[in-house]
Amino acid sequence: DPSSEEATTAYSNLNDVFADCDLDLPEPPDGSDSSADLPQALADATRPVEVTGESLPVLETADISADPAVGTPAPVVIGEDYEGNPVRIDAAADGPTMVVVLAHWCPYCNAEIPILNNLREQGLIPDGVNVVAVSSAVNPDRSNFPPEQWLTDMEWTWPVLADGIDIGRQVFVGADAFGVSGVPFTVLIDSDGNVAARWAGERDTAETVYLLEQLS
Repeated sequence: DPSSEEATTAYSNLNDVFADCDLDLPEPPDGSDSSADLPQALADATRPVEVTGESLPVLETADISADPAVGTPAPVVIGEDYEGNPVRIDAAADGPTMVVVLAHWCPYCNAEIPILNNLREQGLIPDGVNVVAVSSAVNPDRSNFPPEQWLTDMEWTWPVLADGIDIGRQVFVGADAFGVSGVPFTVLIDSDGNVAARWAGERDTAETVYLLEQLS
């Protein structure tokens, strides 16, 4: 049930991604690149991210059917993984996609990854559905840093887009593009490139599998 008490509780316990990670960023000098002057540890754990298309509105409901983004085009998000390999989130070109936005310090994310790994091991993620993480809300002063090692330790085997930071707008670029309200955050995008569902926090496993099956 998309409006279940569990979903509502999970949503209400999550906050704005940037504020929740307690990251204090410098103000960029006038005319400078918005990614300039990051502390070195933070610069090493982020990558440039480009967004094509309109960003989605911030999710403000636990009810999928009430989300105004459902049925609208998802932005195309282009970046790199932690080894510098290109990562492109473009379901219209590459097929239906599940995007999972994660933060290394987030206890909910540390609980969510084993659930997704279990779906993978049981063969419950349909063939043809791409899965990609957006590693966002990075903070060198929080637990499980650096995120690249954290994801390896958590046995995340799907592609990872390392989120970038726009200092001028004070946002994590990929998270902002998908309208992330908290982490973990899931976006399902169909093969036409339209949003099929979004949610913050944990969702019932059976419902997740059902929604994934609708994508394939």
